[in-house]
Amino acid sequence: MIVWVIAGLLGLATGLRIGWALVNKQSLVSTAMILALGSLGLVAALNWQPLTLLIDTLLRWPNISIGLSQVALVACAAGSCVMITTVSSSRAPATARRIAVAQYGVAAVIAAVSLAVFLSAGQQPEMSPEEYLRRNLGSGGNALPWLLPLLYVLMALSLVVWAGLRHSNRTRRGRALFVFTVGIVLIVLASAFFLLRAAGTTGPVGVGAAATLLGCAMLIVAAGSLLPSLEDWFGAHRELRTIQPILDELGHRHPDVGIGVRPRGPLAFRVAERMSLISDALFLEATAADGALRPVDSSGADVTDLEDLITREDLEAPDVPPAEQARAVAEWIFAGRGGAAGDGRAKFPGLAWLRQPSTFSDREWILEIARQYRTLTADAVHAVPERAGQGAVAD
Repeated sequence: MIVWVIAGLLGLATGLRIGWALVNKQSLVSTAMILALGSLGLVAALNWQPLTLLIDTLLRWPNISIGLSQVALVACAAGSCVMITTVSSSRAPATARRIAVAQYGVAAVIAAVSLAVFLSAGQQPEMSPEEYLRRNLGSGGNALPWLLPLLYVLMALSLVVWAGLRHSNRTRRGRALFVFTVGIVLIVLASAFFLLRAAGTTGPVGVGAAATLLGCAMLIVAAGSLLPSLEDWFGAHRELRTIQPILDELGHRHPDVGIGVRPRGPLAFRVAERMSLISDALFLEATAADGALRPVDSSGADVTDLEDLITREDLEAPDVPPAEQARAVAEWIFAGRGGAAGDGRAKFPGLAWLRQPSTFSDREWILEIARQYRTLTADAVHAVPERAGQGAVAD
C-alpha cells in the first residue's frame, strides 16, 4: 500500500509536468523533470511484489524487475542532473542542449552496461526485491551488477544536491527546489549505503533500513515536485476572491471589455486574464474621468492626448505609501459603484495615481488595488446592518 502511495504521488507529479509541458513550450527542464519523476515512480512501482512477479513472468527472467529498477534509477539521476544543470547554467540554449544530450548519452551507456552485466550474472530463484538485495549485496553475493549504476547515481545526484542547495531561496520555486533537494539528499545517502554493501563493507545500516530511507526520499521528492502546483492552486483561488468585487463592478460598467475572452487552461492563466480585464477597464475609467476634468480648446478637442500623458516619463507615481495610493484608486472606483461608467469622477485622484510604484509589477499593482477595493466593499456591507440597528433604536 505504501509503495503505491509513493508511486501514485510521483505519477501525479509526472502528470502535472506533462500537462504543463503540453500547455507551455516544451523545454529541456520540463523534459528532464518528466524523466526524473517518471523514472523514480517506476522504481517505486517495480518494488511492489505483485507487479514484480507479473513482469518477471511476462519477460521469463526471474528478478528482471530488479535490473529494470537499476535502469530507472539511472534515468532518474540523469534527468535530475540535466534539470539542475540547465536551470543553473547561463549558457546559450544550443550549448545547453548539447550538454544535455551528452549527459543523456552517458546515462544511456551506463544503463545499457548495467543491464547487460545484470543479465550476464545469470538467473536466480524468484524472490522479493528486498530479499534479492539482501542476498546479493551481502557477503558472498554477486554485487558486481550494482557497482556501476550506484556509482553513477551517487555522482550525478551529488551534483544535483550541490546545485539545488545553492539555488534554493525563499521564493515559491526556491522552496520547492529545497524540498526536492532534501529528497535527493536522502536518495544519495541510500545509494551510498547500497554502494558500501556492494563493495563488501557492512555497516550499521542494513538493506531494509536503506530501502526505507529510499522510500522516504521518494515521498519528499514527490512533495517537492507537487509543492509549486499546490501553492499556485491555492494562491490563484485566493487571488480570484480578492479581485472578484472590482472585476464585477468594472465588468458592469464596461461589459464590452470581456467580449471574446474565454479563460481556459490552468487557473493561474485565468487569474492573469481577469487581471488584464481589470487593467483595461481601469484605463477606460481613467480616460473618461480625465476627459471630464481637463479643459478643451475652442475646437472641442482635448488639450493633451491621454495615451501620451500616461506614457510620459515625468508622470511619476505620488510620493505616498503604495497601500495609500492603491486605496485612493479603489475609493475612486468605489464612489461610482452601481452607476453608469464614469460616476464618481469628482474623486478621480489623477493619472499619476494609477501608475504603479517602482517596487510593484503590473500584476502586483492590480492585485493591491483589488485588495483595497475588496476591503471597502466589506466595510460597506458591515456598515449597513449597524446603521439599520441604530435606526431601529431611534424608532
